[in-house]
Amino acid sequence: MKRHLKEVMRRSVIVAPHRPSLIPASKATLSLAVPLILVASAGRLDWAMYAAFGAFCAVFGRFDAYAPRFWQQLSAGIVQLLAMLLGTYFSLIDAPFLVRALVLAVIGFGANYVSHAARWMPPGPIFAVFAGGACLSLPATVDNFTGVLLAGGGTMVFSMLLMLGLSLRKANLRHTLGSGFNWAPSDRAMPESLQMGSGVLLAAVIACLVGDGHWYWASLGAIAAVTGIDAYARVARGLQRCVGTCLGVALAAVVFAFDSPLWVVLAAALASQFIIELVILRNYAVGMVFMTISALLMVHLVSPEPPSSLLIDRISMTALGAAVGAAQSIIISSIVSRRQRR
Repeated sequence: MKRHLKEVMRRSVIVAPHRPSLIPASKATLSLAVPLILVASAGRLDWAMYAAFGAFCAVFGRFDAYAPRFWQQLSAGIVQLLAMLLGTYFSLIDAPFLVRALVLAVIGFGANYVSHAARWMPPGPIFAVFAGGACLSLPATVDNFTGVLLAGGGTMVFSMLLMLGLSLRKANLRHTLGSGFNWAPSDRAMPESLQMGSGVLLAAVIACLVGDGHWYWASLGAIAAVTGIDAYARVARGLQRCVGTCLGVALAAVVFAFDSPLWVVLAAALASQFIIELVILRNYAVGMVFMTISALLMVHLVSPEPPSSLLIDRISMTALGAAVGAAQSIIISSIVSRRQRR
């Protein structure tokens, strides 16, 4: 047991080698900044969350050539949009919790499969599950579909156009659009996607039994702990998410404590987005500090809940989900090891 714990801790504190991140971070932040300013100026802060989810497509393929980057971002953006539409629809019809949890599990399974097939980098369904879970949890009207399509879809299109415009410096448009498409799911795509979907569902159900309104945050914690090359990496990722979340909650509490005006909240969210892209590939825990700040500020803009409730729920649900995902990873790893020995 001591050896296992030591290996998990070693994996948790590893810092990856530095890679150029300033330009990708600037692009991702710009993709979010323009739509956020537009929705705030239009008095539609209730659409800010959709804009943030749409902007996530800009983080994919940062170190790839423009052609594969375009197809990664397009497929990721479409998945984000579908996740928001599904979540909004099942919220609109006031579906029972179990149906919502199953929908989120399907989103986790589907997004992970597409991630494998389209070779997303970063891989995994975390952004789609975040978008779908948030939309499933918030009360919806027909107007929310307009927000998803205009703010979410519009941000996705803006991000793609920004990327295409930058690509014209080094390649013509036909070259960017005409090559780089990849669809080749590996043998691991189906079993890993099933594991991802089951982790999302299990964490959501347990979170609901606990009685929390932010049950999908537990699913996000579970995803972290079922992502990685082996059980050590997965448990380490879950631990990193918990530690980073706790530190991020503490920093977000400072912003909330001063009852900051809107422009300060938006500036903090954009600064967090920029820093995330600088550090997330070097150490997941450090990236999670700022991911937590950004997520809480976005939810705060559209939620009537007191900030203290958001902060407490973020910690408790993340820890619960990470524990569920880690337990699932350890059990599955043990079963696979026994079969291999036989």
